[in-house]
Formats: sequence, structure tokens, C-alpha cells
Amino acid sequence: MRCRSRFSYASRKLPKSTAKSPAAQVESSGPESVRQGGPFRALVIGSVADVPRALEHPAIGSRARFDVVCVVPIEPDQLAVPRATIRQLISTNAADTILVAGPINRNAMDELGELAVTSACRLLVVMPSPVPRLHDPVVVWEGEHPLIQLAVVRENGVRNALKRLFDIGASAVGLLVSAPILAVAAVVVRSTSAGGAFFGHERVGLNGRRFRCWKIRTMSVDAEQRLLSDPALHENYRNNGFKLPAHSDPRVTRIGRFLRQTSIDELPQLWNVLKGEMSLVGPRPLIADELQHYTGSVLTLLSVRPGLTGAWAVSGRHRLLYPQRAEVELDYVRNCSFKTDAMILIRTAAAVVDFSTDSP
Repeated sequence: MRCRSRFSYASRKLPKSTAKSPAAQVESSGPESVRQGGPFRALVIGSVADVPRALEHPAIGSRARFDVVCVVPIEPDQLAVPRATIRQLISTNAADTILVAGPINRNAMDELGELAVTSACRLLVVMPSPVPRLHDPVVVWEGEHPLIQLAVVRENGVRNALKRLFDIGASAVGLLVSAPILAVAAVVVRSTSAGGAFFGHERVGLNGRRFRCWKIRTMSVDAEQRLLSDPALHENYRNNGFKLPAHSDPRVTRIGRFLRQTSIDELPQLWNVLKGEMSLVGPRPLIADELQHYTGSVLTLLSVRPGLTGAWAVSGRHRLLYPQRAEVELDYVRNCSFKTDAMILIRTAAAVVDFSTDSP
């Protein structure tokens, strides 16, 4: 799809009166024209009938507030949006705002909500429009056709860099401090059951990359085969959010139950953090089958590194199953901050110290 300028789109597709409005006379421009502290650079999405109304909206009609760099027409009942095209247009035009001009299909709106989060764009809609799942609407302009903000752009470049530096430093120190504990645990595991001391399970990480998530082995070496060969056990595993509590899992060894209760089995994941496959705080790493619970929000979930601990992990993870778990993890991704991470780390430390709690 070729991006048209506002004037070009207005003069060819829209009523003549709209083409003369201030919002319809600016040529499409690329990243080189972005002005520091200037107006929001908006990509407008909607039907041919709704776009003129959106461009003449009081909150949008002035270039002091919005610079519409591109218009993508879609039908109101269209089930999906051209995601790859929209992502490319956002990048090419340095857009920082997605503006939905009016009512569209709910599934299409959900896709735009995910695109806004993963592309670090604001998501604004001219009402009436459906609200994407798990987004909290905020009225930014009242009137006959209110303007609603559904996603807030996160200036995440500096934050991500600082978080990565903290992850490197903290994981390196953590590995040095925990090395004696890991050594003793490895010896005990090797001496009390057959098999190696460590176990790497394939998980889905940042941007969908697969990696081995390391743990001290807490199960028998044939745990995977036993799970697949026992229909009742496997059904319980899936129904319980792709996990089984240690006290009811026959594959967990006696020393393994202690390691899980104290969270010692998770310490090798500090190596994953140091390598950049994980972060100290984030959504817990998932197996591929679990992504089905994040339909419509998979890209959002995978836009951050999975965490050694996270919002779900400190919210009673053995009691919080899908779909509530997905809501908690996605809420973290959309609203994460240094303050949130600090609170999660504090709650994690408290849970680990108190063995009676549902430790992360």
C-alpha cells in the first residue's frame, strides 16, 4: 500500500470541503522533517466516510497539535488491518501516533492496540469506536465526538538501556554470590538421582527467539516422557496453566521439592539474564503452547525480555491461572517502569525469604 499525503488523499478520496481544511493540506513527510517538540505525527486509519470527520476534529484540525503523515483506508467491517504495511509506514514516516477515525471491527481494533504498544505509538480513537482488550480509555477531548487515548507511548530507549545495564551488573554479582549454593545443590542433585544437575527447557523470548531457560534439575530425568505418556497427568498439566505444583507432581524428586520451595532451582537463570536472553523482571518465560492464551497480544508480550521474576510471579502464581495470568503479564508490559520493577523485586525477595508463601 502506498502512503498518500493528506492533500493527495483528501483531493482524490474525500469531499472537496475536507480537502480545503487545515488538516488536509500537508504533504506526506519522512523522518527528516520531524521537529523537536513539534506536533504528534499521526497515521490515520479508518473508512473513507469517517476520515474527513476525524481530520476536521477540533483536536486534530490544527497542525500545532497533529501532523497527519499518512492515511490508511480500511472498511468498517474489515476483520484485520494490514499490520506489516502499517508497521512499515510508522517507521518510514517516523509516526508516533495511530489515530482511528471511527468505528471499525473489534478484532481490527485489537490488532491496532497491539501495533501501538509494540511500535511505541500513542493510540487515539474518535468515538464511537470499540476499545481494544486490556486497554484503559482516557478522554483527552470531550464533545460530540470525544477523542479517546487508549495507549500511551513509552520513551523506552534510555529506559531499556539502563535496565539492561542493571541486569548485567546484578546478574553478574548474583552469579558470584550464589556460586557456592549452586555448587552444593548440583552435588546433592547428582548424588540423589540419576542424570545431570542442570536442565535447560526451550522457551520463547524477546521477539519470538527461542532459548534454553536453565534451572537446577528438580525432576526425574524421564519427566518429559512421563508427562506425555500419562494422559491424566498431561491434562492436569494443561488445565493448570502448563505447570503442576511440586507437592502434586510425581516427577519431582524429594530434593527437588526443597529446591523449588526455596527458589534455589531458579538461580541458573541469572546466566540467561547475563546473556541477554532474560531480564531480572518481566513476564515469566513461556513454552510455545502457552502463546495461545495471548491471541491478539503475542507481539506485545514478546516485545520485552522474559523475567527471572515478574508481576504474575509475585501475585500468587499457583493460584492465578489463564486468562487472569495473561492479563497480569500484559498489564506489566504496557505499564512497566523502574518503580514497578523495584516493587516486584522487593516482593520477590520477601516471598523467597518466607518459604510458606507462593514463591516466584
